[in-house]
Amino acid sequence: MTLRALLSKPAVWWIVAGIAGVIFCFLATNDTVYVATSPPSFDYYVVLRKLYSVVAFAVVGVPAALARRAEQRSASPAVVGLIVAGYSAFIEVLQYFLDPPPEGLLWNTVDVACGFLGGVIAALAASRFNKSTKSM
Repeated sequence: MTLRALLSKPAVWWIVAGIAGVIFCFLATNDTVYVATSPPSFDYYVVLRKLYSVVAFAVVGVPAALARRAEQRSASPAVVGLIVAGYSAFIEVLQYFLDPPPEGLLWNTVDVACGFLGGVIAALAASRFNKSTKSM
């Protein structure tokens, strides 16, 4: 089996998305990681944390977008954004039940919006990836 044939299989991309999703979910619900990425001495740590989250959501979203493309289903920025926003909302619920972070509903909403933005970025990145692999 060639690399191109392997990368054309939706299951491969869903497995990659699942592994990335589990890793980032673990990191998002881990107190040690939360404390390490929230240094009170840095005035803009909240902005930095939101930036990390957008990047992490994009990392999870790219393989999800590629899986949808391989299935010949919509992988538009809006669709992938909604999928990743749903994943983000799942993390918010887990955080609430495992160890409620000192955030309120407004910040939970911002976090889900970061998930949506990460998904949009992922869809755009996946589109570029698809174009580059077709020229291989």
